[in-house]
Amino acid sequence: MNYNLKKYFNAINVFFLLLISILTAINFFLDLSSTYIYFFCFLLIATIGVSHGAYDGKKGEILFNNKLKNWKFIFYFTYIALVILVFVFWYLNPLISLIIFLFVSSLHFGKEDLEIYLDKKYKYHLFIFFLKGSLIILLPLFFNFEQTNIIFNTILFSKDYVLLSNNYTKFILILNLLIQVLFYLYIYLKKKLTRDDFIAIIFEIFLIIMVFYLFAPIVAFTLYFCFMHSLKNILLISNELNPILFKGFQIFVKQSLFLTLITFFILFICLIFLTKLNLLENSIEKIIFIGLASLTLPHIILHYFSEKY
Repeated sequence: MNYNLKKYFNAINVFFLLLISILTAINFFLDLSSTYIYFFCFLLIATIGVSHGAYDGKKGEILFNNKLKNWKFIFYFTYIALVILVFVFWYLNPLISLIIFLFVSSLHFGKEDLEIYLDKKYKYHLFIFFLKGSLIILLPLFFNFEQTNIIFNTILFSKDYVLLSNNYTKFILILNLLIQVLFYLYIYLKKKLTRDDFIAIIFEIFLIIMVFYLFAPIVAFTLYFCFMHSLKNILLISNELNPILFKGFQIFVKQSLFLTLITFFILFICLIFLTKLNLLENSIEKIIFIGLASLTLPHIILHYFSEKY
């Protein structure tokens, strides 16, 4: 991974710090309705959040255009079928679906957050990826246990299920952070990690802790997903398209805009439909998390094949 790209990633972390500082000040002076906040979170995830996944259409073309006849039909049919499969499975068994989604998402978030710094294969790299990504699950439970548990129950179509007790959450979170810091310190002392990269990783963990400490779970997740996870993916794709960042970003927008708009339209239609049956906040929670779970499976599978081939 080139040095300039690392600088851009670090700049995103600084931007993220400024963003949460400004939003904290706004939140202090303004008492915004939860309905407005939830709807704004929906808009961010349905546009910025899904945009890097909307580039999957171009990835599919690069992978299969010269290998399969009627590649568009095969690719999009398979992609949509996987999305629908997750929806159906979630409806039939929401608890198993949620556990799988949390596990896979933890690996996915951790891998894409860390692989720019850990560019060598370590024996326990998947475990470290999982620990890093699982902070997105553990921190809202630690800082806002009841509110997070209500969200879990909403997407589980339940009322009184406790996925992980408060005491277990605290123990697992402390152990998680301790193992991570010791691992990064160990590979730094072994000179397999530069000082700047070590500082960048610790700083990013600090930012993730702060955002979940300062904001409600849905807001904190939206900020992380859109302005850390997705923004870094967009930057990475843009750099691959053209080393001149602005030109690469222009190409990315052109190649992902159509599917981004289609995804936004579908999610918005789902929101209108669900609000007839649920409160707006509950509808948005279901769309964000069940919707992302459905999109995550084909996205990760395609990401795996694009890296491998």
